[in-house]
Amino acid sequence: MASEILVIIFFLCILLSAFFSGSEVALLSITRSKVRTLLARGGKDAQALATLKRSPDHIIITVLIANTLVNVGAATIATALAIEIFGSIGIGIATGVVVLLLLVFGEIGPKMLAVRFTEPVALAVARPILLLATILSPVLWVFDRLSRSMELTKAFAKPAITEEEIRGWIELGREEGTLEKEEEQMLFNVLEFGDTTAREVMTPRVNVTMIDDRDTLAQAVAIFKETGFSRLPVFSGETGNVTGLLNVKEVFPVVLEQRQGVGIRELMHEPYFAPETAKIDDLLKELQKRKIHMGFVLDEYGEFAGIITVEDILEELVGEILDEFDQDEPEIQTVEPGVWLVNGQVRVWDANERLGISLPLEGSYDTLGGLVIERLGHIPRRGETVSLDGPGLTLTVIQMLGRRVGRVKVTLPQATAGEG
Repeated sequence: MASEILVIIFFLCILLSAFFSGSEVALLSITRSKVRTLLARGGKDAQALATLKRSPDHIIITVLIANTLVNVGAATIATALAIEIFGSIGIGIATGVVVLLLLVFGEIGPKMLAVRFTEPVALAVARPILLLATILSPVLWVFDRLSRSMELTKAFAKPAITEEEIRGWIELGREEGTLEKEEEQMLFNVLEFGDTTAREVMTPRVNVTMIDDRDTLAQAVAIFKETGFSRLPVFSGETGNVTGLLNVKEVFPVVLEQRQGVGIRELMHEPYFAPETAKIDDLLKELQKRKIHMGFVLDEYGEFAGIITVEDILEELVGEILDEFDQDEPEIQTVEPGVWLVNGQVRVWDANERLGISLPLEGSYDTLGGLVIERLGHIPRRGETVSLDGPGLTLTVIQMLGRRVGRVKVTLPQATAGEG
């Protein structure tokens, strides 16, 4: 009779070992965001789970203590039974049996099950583990005091989820077909959004269409009609002296009603200035707060460097936004292998990344057009070529828009040799 009771207790220990092994994996694997979702649905299991997730180290200690006790109990009982049946050789038999049973049914099986069904397992075990943690609270209290005195918490502290892990999950989702390529790119854009500065996104001053505050409203209407813009930066005397922002919605009613004595200065709004080092996520919040669409970017010397709009910022998340006034012309076109037509306003680092080339980055320029101008030392003429000794590339000016480089032909060395 005693032997039968010991056998029952032995298998009970195996079951408890399986329970604690599965609990450990499920409780540590389930994410805090998933716990928040479960908590929103309600239920005592979810509340217990949320309580446990506030102290992951308590989960580990509780499960480790319990699992150690039941494993030791199982080994002790198995040894006693084996010696009773087989004598002294029973120790070896008991060791082999216990190791096999604990490994298969107490560790591997339950943990694989918990990995596959993390959410239901975590909810099922949350309340029993929380009760056990409460019983072991004196032990947990001692551990907390020791960890604080030895600064273990600080030494091993790290973010629950790192940006690298998030990127890995996104790439995995794309590989497994959960995410489309466009969704993957948008998620990566979100991660980079907070690190992007106004300088990287702004429209440079040389490309900004502006109006003098001494011009007439009729001239403003003509520019609005020609460009399709809804807002125009206003300068006084010289383009570097920005004084305001003119909105088309306030110009047309005055012109149609033929009001006398009303000019640009009376209709323009105060400009909002931001440094070129400002992060675009902060800029977006500020533009929304002020209920304005456009900001003016200043360089390190306080000079007007360019403009940035809400649309510019949103395009960093969702990609290019085209309207009926935009020309749907790609920034980079492949002419043939090793030869591309590139918009002069494409940033040099962007061209390097997208084309797999190595244009120099150490100059005072940002764009491909700026690189050409710096190397030539003057405003280029159509057809002029710059040869770069380092990467062996040639840059040929294909189009000029006033004093600005419109399009550049970028040619690899082997493509140049092929043309000859």
